[in-house]
Amino acid sequence: MADKPSYIGLLNAIANGERGGAKIFRNWAKVTTCDAIRGTLQTVAIREAEHALAFEKRLCELGFGLREKANPELKKTVKLMKSDADDIAKFEHLGYGKKSKGAADELTKLLENTTIDPQTGALLGRFICEERDTVRRLKACYETLQNAPATTSKAAMDATTLDQVCAQLATLTEKVDAMSRLKAVR
Repeated sequence: MADKPSYIGLLNAIANGERGGAKIFRNWAKVTTCDAIRGTLQTVAIREAEHALAFEKRLCELGFGLREKANPELKKTVKLMKSDADDIAKFEHLGYGKKSKGAADELTKLLENTTIDPQTGALLGRFICEERDTVRRLKACYETLQNAPATTSKAAMDATTLDQVCAQLATLTEKVDAMSRLKAVR
């Protein structure tokens, strides 16, 4: 049997963490009353589940199985996400709204190990990019909720978002019509 790669523990930790993330976001998406963020939560849940499976698959390809590790905080977090607590409280439980200490991107540290094989490196690279995108998407949802007037209901916020999209679509339609008329004149 070949030597055990030094990064097996990292792959195992990511697979376990992403499994937990899928549970968190899947449960939250089921109960949120805010349609404006539901789609993002569902996308993130699917992405987390896919990451968990991809890393478990890579472990198997390398000749190792996933070692499931219990996360004592996960049960508490999932319970909160299933609850009727407001979405802002759920975001803040996950760390949104806290001041950043200006620390460097922790995800890049995943690639510091120079013994990582190319296939695993490619998987880690995709994972890093998707995790950064997930953070951007969730941060945008959190900021949208934060910036909504306190008297605005979630349904009103959803309607406002739809109204904005409809207004943009109407503007674009007018521009396309104007361009079509201009072409017809030529």
